[in-house]
Amino acid sequence: MIQSEQINELLSALVKAQALMGGATKDSKNPFFKSNYADLSSVIKVIKEPFAKFGLGYIQFPIGDSGVVGVRTRIIHESGQWIESEFTMPLSKVDPPSLGSAVTYFRRYSLQAMVGIPSVDDDGQSFMVK
Repeated sequence: MIQSEQINELLSALVKAQALMGGATKDSKNPFFKSNYADLSSVIKVIKEPFAKFGLGYIQFPIGDSGVVGVRTRIIHESGQWIESEFTMPLSKVDPPSLGSAVTYFRRYSLQAMVGIPSVDDDGQSFMVK
C-alpha cells in the first residue's frame, strides 16, 4: 500500500463510512462453482452513499505487463489525501474475455478489501481449494 503524506482525514472519514456499511449482497451466480456471490455492482452499492456522505471516493484502473494483470485501487478523500493498493496475478489465458473477467474480479476484491466490506461470497474459497 502507498499513501499520501497525511491520511488522518481520510481514515477518520473511512471509519465513519464503515459504520454505515453492511455486507455486499450475494446476488449473482457462479455456475462453475455452483455458488452465489456479491458482484462488483453489489459492492459499489454498499459504499456509494457512505462514501458520498463523508467525502470519499475511489478510482480503479487495470494494470499489467507480460501476462500479469491486475487493478490499482485508490481511495480518495475530498481533502486530497489518498491510499492506494495494487492487486495483480498472472493469467494462464490472455484474451479479451479472460482479461475482462479477471479485471472485474480484481476490482471487486480489491475494493472490498480496501474499505472493509465483509466478503459474503465463497467463490474465492473454492478457487483456493481446487
